[in-house]
Amino acid sequence: MKRRINVLGKICRIISMILIVCLIIGVSATLTASVVLMVMPQDGLQADVTGSAKVEVYGSLIEKLPDGIVKNIAQSIQEGSTKIRINSNDVSGITETENGIVLDASGDISHLTFRRIGLSLLMVSFIIGLLIYLFIMLRKLMREFEICDSPFSNGVVKAMTGFAISLIPYTVLKPALTKLAGSFITSGNFDIDFSLDLSMAFAALVIILLIFIFKYGASLQKESDETL
Repeated sequence: MKRRINVLGKICRIISMILIVCLIIGVSATLTASVVLMVMPQDGLQADVTGSAKVEVYGSLIEKLPDGIVKNIAQSIQEGSTKIRINSNDVSGITETENGIVLDASGDISHLTFRRIGLSLLMVSFIIGLLIYLFIMLRKLMREFEICDSPFSNGVVKAMTGFAISLIPYTVLKPALTKLAGSFITSGNFDIDFSLDLSMAFAALVIILLIFIFKYGASLQKESDETL
């Protein structure tokens, strides 16, 4: 049993180390690209990204529309005398189908510049940095499993506690940083959404429960060793 735990700890430690190296390379590349983009002349890239959507409307009410009314509405939209909006986007045309009518809507999503892209990449690099910290603490935990005589030891409990603590910054900050990165692209504003990564929060709760279990096991192990 001990050997299996040691081998498993060694394998997981090696995997976590490989992931740390990959993440360090990733965060270095992302930070470099972010700095380069933010110091570049902002008139070097400006692009208006436009999204489009097609909304199909059908039902008994549509079937009762008088003949030619759809064509008249489509013509008035093209002439600019009639305005229809879907999610703040103007409807550019209406076409008839066998099932009903289809509304074509389009609108500007964002105006891209080098600075906006650079700021978005900077937020991504912060997220990668949180992952690096998380995997460093995971590597320390796997190291304890690799060298321990028993999983119910103070070293394992201490490393597991450190890993649980490393989950907190990622759980709290990752959703906000992700929202912020997206807002730089779409609107260029500081739009922060303070929420929790529920999957990571659940993982943290599970690890906290395991810490209590391992602490209890460590205390029993200590009493057993003192008795012997």
